Amino acid sequence: MSKLLAPMILMVSLTASASPWFHGTPQYADEASRKLADEVITAHGGMDAMAAAESLQFNFFTKALGNPSPFYSVESVNLENGSAYLEWPFFDAAIAWDRETVWSHQWPVPLPPGFFVRLTSSFLTLPWLMFSDDANIGPVTTGRLPDDDTDYEVLRITFDSRSPSIPGTFYELFVDPEHGVMKAIRFDINHPGMAANPNQVLGPNVHVFGEYNNVNGLIFPTFYKTYGRGGTPGPNNAYHFVWNIRLDQPFDKQRLTAPDGAETDELSVEWWQSESMPKR
Repeated sequence: MSKLLAPMILMVSLTASASPWFHGTPQYADEASRKLADEVITAHGGMDAMAAAESLQFNFFTKALGNPSPFYSVESVNLENGSAYLEWPFFDAAIAWDRETVWSHQWPVPLPPGFFVRLTSSFLTLPWLMFSDDANIGPVTTGRLPDDDTDYEVLRITFDSRSPSIPGTFYELFVDPEHGVMKAIRFDINHPGMAANPNQVLGPNVHVFGEYNNVNGLIFPTFYKTYGRGGTPGPNNAYHFVWNIRLDQPFDKQRLTAPDGAETDELSVEWWQSESMPKR
């Protein structure tokens, strides 16, 4: 990671013009929370470079230890408004979110597609996502990660409303003490469609990032390991790989048009649009 982060990343203004998806004015618990949040966003390349991106596109592969089938997706997110399109080539399946409807085509798993439509992109973009109008940043605490005796500063992040980019009620962002990037995320899962699955570990779950990539001056995690509840080895642990990250391609809005035979995920949309969550 040292070679990747070696080039100096210039500090940029957090009030610069940016895409509405992530640019706003969060609420800070205190000055320490504001300071640490500024350090994290600077370490990841700042807001201006993200604002210049055409869209976010990447390939994603997951292998859960307790599931014989791997998952592979090709994902594209419109950075102007958060709409998204995902292909699952192993299953010849697709899902999309056009800001009003989630549709899926040949969706292969008995879980709500809405949960997945912005899930991975939320983890990759959390340093920018936390700078939105309905975000609450802080307080700063300390914590340790599985198989790691380092004491990390931990920044708690919550949101006043639900959305496809929020898997649960909170994120806790662990800050790398050397480089300032996010070393890990701890979060829960409270989507009603996921909570109804008796085999789903609702959390807290932990993503620990092990590799990063510099794309157009922005630092993204490209490998991470998931620890399920308890942080011990088990069937709910998983390995995740991200590659071919692109920021220079326009988002293809035509892909948001549902094909014949597509199904809608009404549960997810109704839940996102229900009464907002209280501040925590």
